[in-house]
Amino acid sequence: MKKNSVLSLQNSAFLLFACLLLLGGCAQNSPQSNNPGGIEGNSPSPASIPESSSLNQAAKIDINSAPIAELDKLELPGTKPSLSERIQGGRPYKTAKDLVTKKVISQSEFKLIANLITVKNTK
Repeated sequence: MKKNSVLSLQNSAFLLFACLLLLGGCAQNSPQSNNPGGIEGNSPSPASIPESSSLNQAAKIDINSAPIAELDKLELPGTKPSLSERIQGGRPYKTAKDLVTKKVISQSEFKLIANLITVKNTK
């Protein structure tokens, strides 16, 4: 019986040591330890970049002219399958909101892709 209690004590000590190692590793990877003074970096957040910036516009997909392969990039978790085919089938669009008004996609799907799309002037 004494041998079992010694093994149990050794197992408990090992588990405690392992937990402390894990907790120590988590503390080193926390955002607070990477930013000890609590000062934010100077890089702008995506929300602070004006929507009219050329970089932001260049990254957006024009729903009036993009091929299916480009529209496939919009198929995100939460969107129904065949999103690209539905968008292509509802062309042309005057505004991005036309996707919802023409009932091509739902409002919730629109919220998921709104910052990824643009509509260039159609002729």
